[in-house]
Amino acid sequence: MPAKIFDKLGDLKQALTRDYNTINMQLFDVGVVTLKIEFLEEKIFILAIHKRLVSLQRLSQQAAFVSDMADYYLIQAFKEDFHDILVRKYGFDIDFIFKDYDSASERSATIILLKEPVQTYLAQPTA
Repeated sequence: MPAKIFDKLGDLKQALTRDYNTINMQLFDVGVVTLKIEFLEEKIFILAIHKRLVSLQRLSQQAAFVSDMADYYLIQAFKEDFHDILVRKYGFDIDFIFKDYDSASERSATIILLKEPVQTYLAQPTA
């Protein structure tokens, strides 16, 4: 049964924003520049602008393939950490998480597909 810890979608967005940013801080020692979260039925869309680490920028110039591999594994680590929080803290029943990152534009897109609509996870007002 989903945890019902939020009354409004706005509260849920704020909490997801904090947790998304916390994971970025843990992995990269820097938060996101901007973050936008939207809900549509059982989908959560997250669009973010990141600040690429100088070391990864330099690695991209010297060995693009190695930089691409680093990006891939960092994305996998992020997805694992985010999945754990979404299940443990929010009680989400997740079908999958898809995340991609474009290093040239420093933008990422994350799609979380839940097994139930997002509204299912909101507390229902009592009569």
